[in-house]
Amino acid sequence: MTRGDIGNYLGLTVETISRLLGRFQKSGMLAVKGKYITIENSDALAALAGHTRNVA
Repeated sequence: MTRGDIGNYLGLTVETISRLLGRFQKSGMLAVKGKYITIENSDALAALAGHTRNVA
């Protein structure tokens, strides 16, 4: 999925997606390397989304 595809899916521009990915990377939530995005801190992303995870 390209940044353009992500933007179209979310109704955002490619520039906005790039800025958000950069912010998430700087905060340690994501690692962006070329065309690959790795979730580094899923708990922080879940908290940002307002979702809590129950871990047994």
